[in-house]
Amino acid sequence: PRRAAAGEARARAEMKGGFLEKQISREAGERSKDEAPAGKKEWDERTADGMAKVLEEILLENNRIARNDLERRIRTGTGVRDFKGRCCGAPDTPVPGEDDDIAARLLREYTKPSALRDMAGTIMEQATELFVRVQQRGKTDGMSMDAETEVSVLRSVIKECLIRHVLKLINTDNSGSSASGSHDAGLLATPQGYFGGDLNSFGSDAIRGLMEHGYGYTDDFVDDDTTRDVYKELEFLEFDGKMVEVQQQKMTGYRTDKIYWLTYEALDREKQPGLVTLMKKMISIPFELNKKCSLYLQASSTFQIACYPKNAYYKRHVDGGYDNLNNGRKVTAIFYANPSWSEGDGGHLRVYKRKLNPFQIEDMKAKGSEVPDQAAHEVAEEIEPLGGRLVLFRSRDVPHEVLPTNQKRFAISLWLMGPPGPGDMPDGHHAKT
Repeated sequence: PRRAAAGEARARAEMKGGFLEKQISREAGERSKDEAPAGKKEWDERTADGMAKVLEEILLENNRIARNDLERRIRTGTGVRDFKGRCCGAPDTPVPGEDDDIAARLLREYTKPSALRDMAGTIMEQATELFVRVQQRGKTDGMSMDAETEVSVLRSVIKECLIRHVLKLINTDNSGSSASGSHDAGLLATPQGYFGGDLNSFGSDAIRGLMEHGYGYTDDFVDDDTTRDVYKELEFLEFDGKMVEVQQQKMTGYRTDKIYWLTYEALDREKQPGLVTLMKKMISIPFELNKKCSLYLQASSTFQIACYPKNAYYKRHVDGGYDNLNNGRKVTAIFYANPSWSEGDGGHLRVYKRKLNPFQIEDMKAKGSEVPDQAAHEVAEEIEPLGGRLVLFRSRDVPHEVLPTNQKRFAISLWLMGPPGPGDMPDGHHAKT
């Protein structure tokens, strides 16, 4: 009996020593891969209200440790991996004088009582299934639980299921938004919250061109070795059949390239080192532009890979718009991965002169100035898609097209979302939204 008691005590100690947390995390991860259906049961209102109350208590107990953990994961896992805000354990209410940011609003939206009530049934079903699996695996490993430990374990399981479910909802919404070009691609790219570098990839000429003329570019955004690696990795993606034609636009003769959507988080660090290096640096672009231009851009880590085979093209278009045409895109960033490109290879990016935005037109009318014809399309520049070159332009204001190519051409695009208004006036002042 004494030996048995000692064994049980040792088992409980091992659980408290980290076995439990690792087991819960492992089981939760395995469960998400299984894609087991949840939310099958019909819950009466009283039960649903009670479950929502339990979720709320779990978020707030122990000095809000679960809520702070959720905030930490939102800030480090949504939009861009290197985006960091306040540390876990810090108060999630705004510090006096600090603006309420997108992360805080997401946290409030997905943990308000009505939201918790909507997700309570799904979370409790997941937690019940997960708890049974943890119990069974514990018994298999000779670690039985008493009643008190079971209650503690169950609350830990519910906490983990709650956090994972909320993150899944947020990430699903953000992934769909990024691919479709909606208004909420990610978190506000606050320069103070970025720790991945010095935010100095663009010189004064590129920044001035973006702000005054609507476009600018810089060469040697990454070194030559990285550009060559990126090209090889993109060729492999094309060979693997990842890139597909945009059929509807091809049928109308609008574009003939092939595209593939790829996120930074989905990269293989060993097999795609070039893309890892490039995308990590491109992720910093909205942080740098917000620091230097106050454009209120959002962070994003969803990229579009475009392959232009020989004779491919993309006719004149704009990437965004205003009012009913507003898809959220504010700045387009395009990187060219063509290490041996020459003038005769074609495929130039033809950029047209920037159109006046509604704020500029309103200002000119208020001053009694004549508004130029906005239907005219005057070419500003034809930019060669040289390897290592990165181009920035105003998504809403700058028409552009890809001229026919004479050999295969790769481009990687990142659309930076942001509201119309801030930074849209030619003198750099904020226009009203």
